[in-house]
Amino acid sequence: MKKIASLIMSVALASSAFAGSVAYSGKGGKMVNPPPAPSCDAFGPGLSLGGFGGGFIPKEGGDDALGGGVLAEYFFNENFGIQGSYGAYATNTTHHQFDADLILRAPIKSLCIAPYLMVGGGFSTNSDTVGDWHVGGGIEAHFSALKNVGIFADGAYHFHSDDTLNFTLVRLGVKFHL
Repeated sequence: MKKIASLIMSVALASSAFAGSVAYSGKGGKMVNPPPAPSCDAFGPGLSLGGFGGGFIPKEGGDDALGGGVLAEYFFNENFGIQGSYGAYATNTTHHQFDADLILRAPIKSLCIAPYLMVGGGFSTNSDTVGDWHVGGGIEAHFSALKNVGIFADGAYHFHSDDTLNFTLVRLGVKFHL
C-alpha cells in the first residue's frame, strides 16, 4: 500500500512541473508578465544608400590601393536583396569598379546584426574595360538608438578570364535605410 501511495505522490508532484505559469489571486496578488525579448526591426524590406572606404588587393603584381565609393541596395524582404556599387581605387591609374550583387542575409535580431553572402558581376576600367564576376560575404550591424543607420564590413574576390587580373576588394562603410 505504501508503494502505491508513493507512486501516486510522485506522479502528482511530477505533473505539477508541467502545469504552466503561476497565476496569483487573492488580496494584493497580481500577474506580472515577463519583459519582451529584445528585437531589432532595422532589417526590413526597402531602399538603403551608403558610402564606404575600401582596399584593392591584386592577386599578382601591382600594389595594394585604398579608395572608396557609394552603394544603393534594395531588399525585397529581410533576407533577399540586390545591390549596386561604384568604387574608385588609387592604383597607378585610377581603378573604377562597377558591381551588381544578389545578397542573401540572415539577421540575428537579438544582436541587431546580419551576416550576408553576395554574388554578382561587374566591370572595371583601369585604362582597359574588363568584365568580372565575384563572390563574397560580410556583416552589417545596426544600433537600437539609430535603427535607420548601420555599419558594414565585407570582402569579395573578383574573378576575370585572365587570372593575373583577379583581385580582392574589402570595404568598411555606413548605410542609411530610407
